[in-house]
Amino acid sequence: MKKLFLLFCASGVITLTGCQPRENRPSDGAISTAAQRIDSLFRNHFEQDLFHGGVVIAYHGETIYENYLGLADRSWGIPFDREVKLDIASVNKSMIAALALKAVEEGRLKLDDQLVELLSGFTYQGHFNPDITLHHLLSHSAGLADYDGISEALRQENYLKFKRSRFTDEAYVDFISQLAPVAEPGKQFHYSNFAYHLVAIILADTYSKPFAEVLEEKLTVPLGLKNTVSEGLNERVIPKLAQAYTYQVSTGQWLENPFLDLSLSRRIFSTAADLNRWAQVMNNPGWLSENSLKLIQKNHLAGISEDFTYGYGWVIIDKENKSAMGDLGIARPYIIHGGRTDGYKSMLINVNQGAYVISFLSNVGNQTDEMQLAQKIVNLLIK
Repeated sequence: MKKLFLLFCASGVITLTGCQPRENRPSDGAISTAAQRIDSLFRNHFEQDLFHGGVVIAYHGETIYENYLGLADRSWGIPFDREVKLDIASVNKSMIAALALKAVEEGRLKLDDQLVELLSGFTYQGHFNPDITLHHLLSHSAGLADYDGISEALRQENYLKFKRSRFTDEAYVDFISQLAPVAEPGKQFHYSNFAYHLVAIILADTYSKPFAEVLEEKLTVPLGLKNTVSEGLNERVIPKLAQAYTYQVSTGQWLENPFLDLSLSRRIFSTAADLNRWAQVMNNPGWLSENSLKLIQKNHLAGISEDFTYGYGWVIIDKENKSAMGDLGIARPYIIHGGRTDGYKSMLINVNQGAYVISFLSNVGNQTDEMQLAQKIVNLLIK
């Protein structure tokens, strides 16, 4: 009979966790002690207003710590719970990349498909290098610009005008086509949100339906991620969505993000619990093939960059691959991706093929240091 132990969380959530065979896991006492220390860490951050949101930590697929702290909506005093969604920011790249690999498995796309061919149904005034492929987009090696490449006028007030542009897919392709490239495709690493926005547009075009429907039909429903959604229309209300806040030191006040444009970047909203389950998919062939999972977790920047690593939608760090982005300072291999946008912070880590999976989301953006918090967590888990 499997042993069980309980972890009581501040939100009232009680997590029962079964145990792996003793030879494959630390002692119950060691896991319990680590969970208690992590609980103290998050309580401390919450009490200092450095974290409001949700966190889930799993060991070999079994939850050893889960907690929801603070306020999802300060105006109404609504607390966080397991079903409150937050913007996962750039963690969405892991899902967008996986959907692209799913389309490859279905024969709808190929990794060497040229971007200009994939966008042949769109009209745009600018130019895309004809050598850019889907592979380049997914590995941030397409040479496309990022937000630093847009005009100074659109950067004002934290990109407010840009964020409120309400692009259609066609208008967004046209906008990106007019940005000056930073490099030739396949020559260097340049992180580009626009590259992944194009992949989302390509997926919508490939399946002839909005990206939100592609995400639902191809990923969230098959995997049972009931609290993971996307939306492309500002007129629709996302249920149980946390507001995002920035703390203004000069006034001691919390400023609520005044406008969340759903049309711009194919945003995905989720929970810490759903994200944790999602990261575990990376070690379990079935929804994706073993070959696709290997491609996702392969460093495609080898020979291109000595300072950064990237697979498809994940930073890859192991004995052979080191990266200045996502460095947690641990010896074990892991894949990682974080995100930040307009008061939201996100982090998702899969250590040693699912030995530990860490997910957390916060809505006090400028207060939460997601990398520092992640480093503290792994140092408590891994000796």
